[in-house]
Amino acid sequence: MRARHALAALGLALAAGCATTAPDGGGPIPRPEAFAVCHGHGCEQRTPVSLTPAEWARVAALFRPPPADAAAERRAVACAVGLLERLVGPRTGTAGDLGGTFPGLGRPGQMDCVDEASNTGTYLRMLADAGLLRFHVPDGRATRGYFVMGWPHTTAVMRERGTGRRWAVDSWFEDNGRPARIVPLGLWRRGWRPPPGEPPPACTRPTP
Repeated sequence: MRARHALAALGLALAAGCATTAPDGGGPIPRPEAFAVCHGHGCEQRTPVSLTPAEWARVAALFRPPPADAAAERRAVACAVGLLERLVGPRTGTAGDLGGTFPGLGRPGQMDCVDEASNTGTYLRMLADAGLLRFHVPDGRATRGYFVMGWPHTTAVMRERGTGRRWAVDSWFEDNGRPARIVPLGLWRRGWRPPPGEPPPACTRPTP
């Protein structure tokens, strides 16, 4: 009976988090014409990807006209992450990635939170370097849990200019190509998850 309860607790932990921790960053500066996409769990595989000028123009169009405030820019970022996932998915075999890690465990192209956080961090860096972010700057990654207060889970982070407020930009919760979830990092660290049945935020302008 005790073993059964332990297995059940482990199952709940697996359903709620990501079992690997983020590797150190580094490598070449990502550019739309040359960047790498992590997949294979824990960034085990890195596939080189190149976007065409027309494809990158579709991403940039989400920021035209420029968002009027930080909240509008966060919505544009959420949509841009989803669009970039749709663009790279067929080239990396990750187009069928399901939200979370374990619902799609064993499926080809399934990613974990380390893959997602690494890729979202890459996308944020490219958006910033292209001058598309006026209200935020990329701010690395954050991990919660560490097996002490829950199963480890990692996200990309951006920081709001002026206020210094940090935001989790978490694409792990959604299937490939859907807008990322962006919430205050403090809330995310306390174990935030999307409420059951709540759809991801709608894009404020049509996704190209």
